[in-house]
Amino acid sequence: MKLLRNFVAVLGLLAIVWATFLLVSYILASTLFPAIEQASQNILASILRVIAGLATFTAWVLIWYTLTKIWLYEVLLRE
Repeated sequence: MKLLRNFVAVLGLLAIVWATFLLVSYILASTLFPAIEQASQNILASILRVIAGLATFTAWVLIWYTLTKIWLYEVLLRE
């Protein structure tokens, strides 16, 4: 029974991470692609879009790391 609960918990974690990955990919695409396509027109807007994309990606990695750590210690290792 504990194995099934852990399996479902890991699948839940993977689903959350996958869904947030898709969201972050959309945000990156909507910020970075216009910066690449219009780089010569407005350099400041392009730089700000790249910074926003990198900040979004960094925040996602930090949230993913924290979520995984919490999930590991409080959900999977719970007795």
